[in-house]
Amino acid sequence: MKLLFVLIASVLVLYAGRYDKVKITPEISYMYVYHKGKAVKIHRIQDTKNKLTGEYAKTYRPGKDIQPIEMKNGVQTIGEVELLHFLKEKVNKKQGILVDLRSKEYYKKESIPGAVNIPFKVKNDHSKMEKIIKVFGAKRRADGTLDTKDARTVAFYCHGLWCGKSAEFIKAFVELGYPPEKILYYRGGFQMWKILGFTTVTN
Repeated sequence: MKLLFVLIASVLVLYAGRYDKVKITPEISYMYVYHKGKAVKIHRIQDTKNKLTGEYAKTYRPGKDIQPIEMKNGVQTIGEVELLHFLKEKVNKKQGILVDLRSKEYYKKESIPGAVNIPFKVKNDHSKMEKIIKVFGAKRRADGTLDTKDARTVAFYCHGLWCGKSAEFIKAFVELGYPPEKILYYRGGFQMWKILGFTTVTN
């Protein structure tokens, strides 16, 4: 029995060690997130010589400004570690929603595990925005105000530090009455997720 325990423990250590070369934090090598009903293991690429290629390897975007960290409407800006905790503690338990604001084409090709797609252009369609707010748990009262006691916490992201889509969408969301304290802004966006070598999924 003791030998069996040692063998199982050894296998678990070896298995865990596969993701220990490049960790998320000193304590976390990987975590599971549900994406469309399936568990996805999020970890960082273990190849220390891996280099980012493709569109998200670009460092310059003509006509694009770097987004500030602090939003003026009281919305909290988060980084990758906070986003991972949000996925584990809120999205996995269906108490939170991660929204990818990029186009359907980008989302289908690759996204952060656990994210749903709401293309940025929806911002200009008032009826669709009202439907989204309702799906997120808020209810429009007869007097036009928004009942948000059951509203879920929502995190938004777009292309990256240079992309203003999240900030604009969040501004519109707040103007419709959604409480800023239930909104998170992942400023790093998909580019920073890729730069750090995190797991992605196709949709």
